[in-house]
Amino acid sequence: MKILKYLSFLLVLITMYQCSSDSTPETDYKQEVIKTTTDVLIVPRIDSFVQKVTEFQLAVQAFSTTQNEANLNVMRAKLNDVSLIYAKLYIYNIGEAKNNFMNRKLNFWPVFNISIEKQVQEGTFTQASILQLGSAAKNLPGLNYLIFKDKDASKTLAEYTAQPHRSRFLKLVTNEFLQHAKSLQAIWSESGKNYAKSFKENRENGLTSSFNLLFNGAYNVVDNCKVTKIGKPGGLEKSPHTNPEIVENYYAENSLELVYQNLLSVEEVFFSKEITSISKYIESKTKNNDLNTKVQQRINAVKTAIKAVKSPLKTAVNTEKDNVKAVHTAFKELLMVLHTEVRSTLGIIITGTDNDGD
Repeated sequence: MKILKYLSFLLVLITMYQCSSDSTPETDYKQEVIKTTTDVLIVPRIDSFVQKVTEFQLAVQAFSTTQNEANLNVMRAKLNDVSLIYAKLYIYNIGEAKNNFMNRKLNFWPVFNISIEKQVQEGTFTQASILQLGSAAKNLPGLNYLIFKDKDASKTLAEYTAQPHRSRFLKLVTNEFLQHAKSLQAIWSESGKNYAKSFKENRENGLTSSFNLLFNGAYNVVDNCKVTKIGKPGGLEKSPHTNPEIVENYYAENSLELVYQNLLSVEEVFFSKEITSISKYIESKTKNNDLNTKVQQRINAVKTAIKAVKSPLKTAVNTEKDNVKAVHTAFKELLMVLHTEVRSTLGIIITGTDNDGD
C-alpha cells in the first residue's frame, strides 16, 4: 500500500514537472533580436540623429549671422557629430527606409562640387530649386564640401565673405537635409508610418522576414566598406589604380573614422549586451560559441587593421598601400564568415548589396 501511495505521489510530481516545463515557452530568438534591436538601437538612434542634425542647423544659422572662426569650428564639430551617428545608422537602411531611398538622399557621394559652385556663383537658387538638384550636390558630402573645402579657417571665411550666396546655399541645403532626417524618423516612429511596429510584428519567412532584412543590412555594411569605401579608392576592386577623390567625406578627412563606426554598428547587432543579439541566436542554434568567437575575431582583425592606418584614407591609398590592403583583406575575411557559416547556420538568404552591378 505504501508503495502504491509513493508511486502515486511520484506520478503527480512528474506530471506537475511536465506541466511546468510545457508552460515555459522557448525563446523566439529571431523575433527577440528584431524587437530589442528596434526598441533599443534603431528608434532611439534615429531620434538622436535628428537631434544632432537640428543642432547642426542651429550652428549653421549662427555662422550665417556671424561669420567668425569660432562659429565655423562649432559648425564643423556639429557636422562631424552628424556624420558619425549616421555611420552607425546606415546598417538600418532596410525595409521602408530603403524603399524610400533614404540613404541616397542623406549620404550619396562623391560630391558633385561643380554643381555646388555653379549654384553659388549664379545665386538664383531657392529652397524649391534645391529640391531638384541631384543628391551628390547636397546631403552629407555636399555639406562637408561647403564647410571643410579648405582646412584653413581663414581661407574658408574669406570665401564666404567674397561669395554672399554661399552662406544662403549652405542654409537651404541644411534645411533640406534636416527634412530628410525627419522623414527617416517619420518612417520608423509611432507618430509617423510606424514601420517599427510592422518590423517587429512581421512573421514572414525567407526574403521578407525582418531578421533576413536586418542581417542583410549588416552584410551590406561590411560589403560596402570592403568594396566602395576601401577597395575602389585603394585600387583593390577590379581596377589596380587608386582613386583618392572617391573616398567618403574627402574634404572632412574622416573616412576611416566613418568606416570604423560602420563596423561598430555590425558588432553591436551581433554582440551588444543591451539587446538580444544575433550571437544569442547563433548560440541557440549551434549550442556553443565557436562561430560567435570566429565572428568576433574577424571584427577585431578589421579594427586592428583600421587603426594601423596613420593618415587620412585619401592620402593612405597612395602612401600606405599595404595598410589599406590589410583593411580590405580583413573586411573580405569577415564577409566570408558572414556569407558562409553565419548564413548557413541561421538560414539566411543574401540579397543584393549597394555594390551590386558596380
